[in-house]
Amino acid sequence: MKSKTMILMVVAVVCGLVASYLTSQLIAQKNKKVNLVVAKKAVSQWTPIKNPDELFELKEWPEADAPQNPIIDMKDLKDRVVLKDIDADKPVSMSMLQDKSKVGLEGMLDPKSRGMAIVVNAASTAGGFVLSGSKVDIVHTTRSSAGADTKLILENVLVRAVDQQPVRPEDRASQVPTTVTLQLTPEQALKLCTYKDTGALTLLLRPFGDNSVMEATKDNQIAKLPDPIQPSEKKRKKGFVQVIMNGLGAKQTPFIQEEKKWRNDMERGSQEYQSPTGDSEGK
Repeated sequence: MKSKTMILMVVAVVCGLVASYLTSQLIAQKNKKVNLVVAKKAVSQWTPIKNPDELFELKEWPEADAPQNPIIDMKDLKDRVVLKDIDADKPVSMSMLQDKSKVGLEGMLDPKSRGMAIVVNAASTAGGFVLSGSKVDIVHTTRSSAGADTKLILENVLVRAVDQQPVRPEDRASQVPTTVTLQLTPEQALKLCTYKDTGALTLLLRPFGDNSVMEATKDNQIAKLPDPIQPSEKKRKKGFVQVIMNGLGAKQTPFIQEEKKWRNDMERGSQEYQSPTGDSEGK
């Protein structure tokens, strides 16, 4: 009987020791700390992360309360976009972020900028060599009966996308686009809106690293060229023919007005004149 009692006592002690050990392990596990990336302040959805140190910090966090796939290195935040709101003092997980290039063009635009598309062709994009990432100057041209009016309206503008491609293609140096999307300030976008439907827009491709400013003439007007006048549109010169009767004969002397003076025109036979009253006269 005593032997059975001893065995039961030994079993009870062993079970107690095991339970104590397991309990201590659970407590230790619960109190274990890990370094996680935590938001310093509330971060709103679609916020691009350029400087992680401004928004996040490394902080000790109970391992038991850590989210799945937590961010443990600040480098993993660079060039990402916040997919959903993150509360202040909350750990960040991979599911809360997205690579900027996979979000869309809005994830690539600089803060306070706007994306605006314009219709183009090969001729207006330097033969198709204007690509995503190019810098361009924008020239506006209108034509009328008075001539052609060309103005430089914007300089050093970043091309963010060509058609639906926000990334420069690696397999070709040019492409013939139908639209380009430009990164503009709100003021530049409003200015371009006033010009884009009133004439032709041409994109002047700038070299890499060229941030110079073009010296345009007054009011940004670069050139104003008259349209060639067709022969049928030439203004007729004012003139008249003096006729002196001498019996049955007559002497005709043509005169033409130049610089408000009348002079004898010896080429009368090869030109058409208009009398001071507006009527054409001939022989």
